Amino acid sequence: MDIAILIGGKGTRTKIISKSTPKPFLKLNKKSIIERQLDHLKSFKKIYLLSNNKIKKFNNGLLRKNISIIEETKPLGNAGCLKNLINFKGIKNDILIISGDLVFNIDIKKFYNFHKKNKSDVSFLVHPNDHIVDSDAIELNKNNQLVKFHKKPHKKKNIGNLCLSGIMIIKKKILRFIKKDKFQDFSKDILPKLIKKKIKIYGYNTREYVKDAGTPERIKKIQKDLENIKYIKGSLKTKIPAIFLDRDGVLNKEFQNKHYQNPLKVIDGAFEAIKKINEKGFLSVIVTNQSAVAKGIVTIDKVEKDHKKLEYLFSQKGCYFDRIYYCPYYPLAGFKGEVKKFKKKSNMRKPNNGMFLKAVKDLNIDIKKSYMVGDRITDYLAAKKTGVKFLIVGNKFGIKNKKNFINLKQAINSIL
Repeated sequence: MDIAILIGGKGTRTKIISKSTPKPFLKLNKKSIIERQLDHLKSFKKIYLLSNNKIKKFNNGLLRKNISIIEETKPLGNAGCLKNLINFKGIKNDILIISGDLVFNIDIKKFYNFHKKNKSDVSFLVHPNDHIVDSDAIELNKNNQLVKFHKKPHKKKNIGNLCLSGIMIIKKKILRFIKKDKFQDFSKDILPKLIKKKIKIYGYNTREYVKDAGTPERIKKIQKDLENIKYIKGSLKTKIPAIFLDRDGVLNKEFQNKHYQNPLKVIDGAFEAIKKINEKGFLSVIVTNQSAVAKGIVTIDKVEKDHKKLEYLFSQKGCYFDRIYYCPYYPLAGFKGEVKKFKKKSNMRKPNNGMFLKAVKDLNIDIKKSYMVGDRITDYLAAKKTGVKFLIVGNKFGIKNKKNFINLKQAINSIL
């Protein structure tokens, strides 16, 4: 696999910090973004840097044996510039493309294995973020194949929070869809063509650290992140602690006379709590029983749409969930309209810990340093079975010598 790093761009939004320095050459904590990228990619044999002639004076420090610099005579955009790669006969069938303003810590080998396993033509590295309003978003099916692409700005609020990270792998044949010597944006101009042609497109959903230095605010965040576990343990190669969260009664209000709760009725302080979890570098993982599906009260489609609305809402408030797991199963019969295929025992249903174990496997979670915040005895038993520390919210039950916290915000403030 060859690598193409895009180091052009005007950097209009960051001029107040970068001044005349292009974003890839901006020093964050004494090292430039492009240097950090090249350090992360040092095991690769061939790297192409696609730039424009305005940054020619910065290129001297990038002259290494495995690097070729391709300069544009005019700006061609993050897709138009890729057409230049077609002139290199030795370029491999798979090309890893990285935006030059990204700071990241990812397991590239795992991403590439995902691309090969799915025999994908385009694989986007996607993740939840805290600024969905100004990000392109995508929806995936259960096989991680692209279902819908949502170009910013967004009119719908039920699209979830999976955003393009600026990292992707494409097969060489995708270059045929790019016009020569014309400014083109990959999301705006190329992706619609690929969708129309039914090209195989997948999304690699990862909790790993990827952040763009696209605004002064994000640059300041990156500088903080570089010093804590958020970046240092950002790769899936490294275990990272998580805060497991029950949904109903912890994140959203729970009404006793309702069999299904509206997750958008958010409890005061929840946004601040999730934001703090994100900032401290812990993963935020929802694990929720949703037996209303088995009882025939709501459909799977309803639950999943509500979770996408929840993800979108929290991102609007500057925070995010790394993953949401839910269990639709319920073992007892006797409900009008119940759905037979969901009427069974399941190790995913709390007090069992199947959702926890799946999260640990998917996200490489450090169990010993993790917590669970819940409001029911079933949450406590599932946490105990998993080996994570437990915090009680509300007054549905009590444990001797354990404090009951008023809400999620108070609980999180006690540990972070």
